[in-house]
Amino acid sequence: MSIAGKLFRKGWSVDDYRRSIDLMMQVWERWMPWIAPPALIGLGSVCRRHLTDPHHGLFAILEGLEGHLPPGTRVHLFGVKGQALDRVKMYDWVASVDSMAADFAARVKARKAGVSNTIAHRIAEVDRWMESAIRRVAPAAGDQFRLSFVA
Repeated sequence: MSIAGKLFRKGWSVDDYRRSIDLMMQVWERWMPWIAPPALIGLGSVCRRHLTDPHHGLFAILEGLEGHLPPGTRVHLFGVKGQALDRVKMYDWVASVDSMAADFAARVKARKAGVSNTIAHRIAEVDRWMESAIRRVAPAAGDQFRLSFVA
């Protein structure tokens, strides 16, 4: 991960992330045109946030960053909950996501069942989570993809 990604990952509110972007861009602007602005920035981890919290939730952060990213820059989201994927897919500037939800679920299920959390058990949980994630991110009737306007 780039230094930019590490800087950007620090934050809790929209203002924190915007400040991080501004600081990162001050560095990049000093060295342009020799280097290009970042193509991918990491944001996270967002796993412990309530998705809809109006100040700190994932969707509040994403909406607050829209239009504040450098042109052409996309974002990787660390720690995205599966139930967020239906909406996250609408942001064309979100390049990718990851999640440890499947591994966490595997540990919980193994403990409750009194069995070992083997690699095979964990793989089965990752496969289950990914099948669900693929269904959530697939285009569906009624999807309202966000429009981006270029001035």
